[in-house]
Amino acid sequence: MKCKDSAREAAKSVPAPAGYFRLLLRQFATTPALRAALYEGLDVDEEALNRPGAEVTLYSYFVLSTNLQRHIGEDWPLKALSVWGTATQGALDVAVRSAATVGEGLEILARYGHVRGPYLDLRLTRDKKDTTLTLSSMSPIGEAVIRAMNTTAVLSAKSMLEPVIEEAKDRMVYRLPGRAPPYADRLRAALGGTVVFEQRQYALVVPNEVCARPSPYSDAALLATALAELDAGARRIKDEDRLPLRIQQMLKRRRLGRLSEEEVADELGLSRRTLVRRLADCGTSYRAMLDANLRARARVMLDEGSRTRAEMAEALGFSDPTSFSRACRRWFKTER
Repeated sequence: MKCKDSAREAAKSVPAPAGYFRLLLRQFATTPALRAALYEGLDVDEEALNRPGAEVTLYSYFVLSTNLQRHIGEDWPLKALSVWGTATQGALDVAVRSAATVGEGLEILARYGHVRGPYLDLRLTRDKKDTTLTLSSMSPIGEAVIRAMNTTAVLSAKSMLEPVIEEAKDRMVYRLPGRAPPYADRLRAALGGTVVFEQRQYALVVPNEVCARPSPYSDAALLATALAELDAGARRIKDEDRLPLRIQQMLKRRRLGRLSEEEVADELGLSRRTLVRRLADCGTSYRAMLDANLRARARVMLDEGSRTRAEMAEALGFSDPTSFSRACRRWFKTER
């Protein structure tokens, strides 16, 4: 099984909330033609989607996001702001609001954000001044679609944090990769605070002074109930099902050279033997995933035509240009 296929097959095993799905289709599927276009390739039907307790899969999220990108535009998250409001966040919003402090609410977002957005990998770090929530998407789809999905995550996090941060919301900083898009002014207006583009990763930054503030909605009993529901949701999202997606995202972040199997295992907190076994259970291997990543990077560089063969070989971690040429013949069935 190819790396890309294994990642997509894994996504079909990961459950995802149907609420966002229904609301997005209600918002955008306004004509028979748009409805057909947005449902194209989905593994759900409309009747099943509207049943009580319905669920979709992470794979369906990827497909719907791709369809929205194609037919609505890259700014589709900003055209559906109500979908990312507190009313749609369920137990996650309740837990963030009812935590004792703003900082504890951020910790809950980092720990359980993937229950509402199973495509997300979230990390919380602190320094002497700020607490930073970093978000990245684990996805086998294109970069433009990933940007849109990360935008929905940032908008959702903002909607949950804003009520507890209150007037300090203007002190929040949003770090976003890439150049400012054509809709940057609308994005800044939707987020508030300070929005900074051309950053390494998506991140929300909250001053530690703000994190220490008690939440005005703090409620220990309500928090316990919400956390129990989130724990149950987290248990249903198995780490092994998301593993190929996480590794694929790690490989995408590497711009020069290549990650070794040992480096990947170490970053994931696994032994090399466990990594090998879990990937085998998913029908793939690290070697296959790395090969697919190198092939995709080589294709981009060859099409750009701006580097010498020696420079491309070095960028991809080959020992010499001859080894790179052999790999190209295998990948592309021709001398490049």
